[in-house]
Amino acid sequence: MPKVQENNIFRYNESAGISSLDPAFSNTYENLWVVNQLFEGLVQLDNDLKVIPSIASDWTISEDGKIYTFHLRDDVYFHGNKELEKRIVTADDFIFSFQRIIDSKTASPGKWVFNKVSENGFSAPDKHTLVIRLSEIFPPFLGILTMKYCSVVSPEAVAMYGDEFRTHPVGTGPFVYHFWVEGEVLAMLQNPDYYLKDEQGNNLPYLQGISVSFNKDLSGVFLDFLKGKYDMLQGAEGNFNEELLDQGGNLRDMYASDIVFRRDPWLKTDYLGFMIDSSESENNPFLDVRVRRAINLAINRKLLSKALLNNLGTPALGGFIPEGFAAHRETDPHYIYKPGDAARLIVAAGYGLDNQLQIELNTTANYAGLAQFIQHELNQVGIDLKVNILDAGNLNENVAQSNLLFFKKSWLADYPDEENFMALFYSKNFSPDGPNYTHFSNEKADALYREALSETSRGARIAKYREMDRIIAELAPVVPLFYGQAIKYLHKNVEGLPSSPVNMLDLRRVSKSSGG
Repeated sequence: MPKVQENNIFRYNESAGISSLDPAFSNTYENLWVVNQLFEGLVQLDNDLKVIPSIASDWTISEDGKIYTFHLRDDVYFHGNKELEKRIVTADDFIFSFQRIIDSKTASPGKWVFNKVSENGFSAPDKHTLVIRLSEIFPPFLGILTMKYCSVVSPEAVAMYGDEFRTHPVGTGPFVYHFWVEGEVLAMLQNPDYYLKDEQGNNLPYLQGISVSFNKDLSGVFLDFLKGKYDMLQGAEGNFNEELLDQGGNLRDMYASDIVFRRDPWLKTDYLGFMIDSSESENNPFLDVRVRRAINLAINRKLLSKALLNNLGTPALGGFIPEGFAAHRETDPHYIYKPGDAARLIVAAGYGLDNQLQIELNTTANYAGLAQFIQHELNQVGIDLKVNILDAGNLNENVAQSNLLFFKKSWLADYPDEENFMALFYSKNFSPDGPNYTHFSNEKADALYREALSETSRGARIAKYREMDRIIAELAPVVPLFYGQAIKYLHKNVEGLPSSPVNMLDLRRVSKSSGG
């Protein structure tokens, strides 16, 4: 093995930790970023949300939209290690990998990605041809295949390591697993057999390795980043944005000579949700649409973004579908700040000085400041808001079980299709079996959702999703607050890190100049 140069290792910290290196469990961003270095699938996303080839060189879709035929490259190898020989990937390997995700014994949270595949819907006419048959037309399916759940894994490695595959990953990615001391450090090395080259014919990746630490002392992480011990600092790593950025959301002059500030679009909507299922709770004020509309009109989203987020989020003035999607709308009157109208709606709903509306917002400690801002805004229109702080796991579980009437959540794109966001408002997706946490139900919205999924015309689907989003704005099961931005700080010697609308970390073309 050639000597690894210390200045050609990409280093970052993951304070939340990593639970598995198995793509079957790539359901957190912490896991996803690492799995993306080790594993690949048939297709991938480019920076414009277009599905492009990965291990599949090309594909065709039948006229009825139900049969997908993929032709695989013949130069993609599984990683070798001390126990396993490297070998070329075949269509049967993909069938094994997909059936493993579906198998209840695996217990993968990604099992749902193949819900539309018909029984015995995977076949391999030959070594390098894979056919997938769907039970019904589902236009987002190609985008779903870009998810890391759909990565190809080595059947021999799964057989050899069993449950320990999570710590002995064998894939086809640009980097190869080296070692992992859980809670301390994870190391990956450049894959010498990686099949992709750059435009000049140079082998990818450029980096010789990646080192991920798991330091929970975020103040120490920040100081180490300033000293150059880390190449990247994520916006989520501690409360450092106020130190690094001025009130306008720009990098302070004192850091500009050494650090590059990256603010990339992220397909993410932060929102407040109302439980509006009358069967779930008695005396629920949110069953009255006037109350829900009032809360939407009472919140100054522009001020929230500026004062609370340092302009690191875009005010959600156009609906639930975030920026970056073709169906995103720039503005909607139901989300414009109108406190006078909000106060009048509260009175019309039967509340006043002698009968003040009292409600409770459930959130996590990370959003305590946001909750206080909303508390002040609602107080101005005659609403008494109490804030209840829960840990993230407790909040998620209670939202999924319909135990909370008013809650703070966010929704991130799993795949590049508006359906991913509109699924939260389809009546057949009621939680806990689906992501409709508000139990919103509307016949017209349901019809638009179904019609969009039966459309093969992208333009027609966009129009239907926009109309569905308008209905959601009018009936107000949610309060969209802001659209996401992926925040990263890099040292100036780091080059080539692409932006990603789904906030994926792609290090294949990243390089470090000398002295890093």
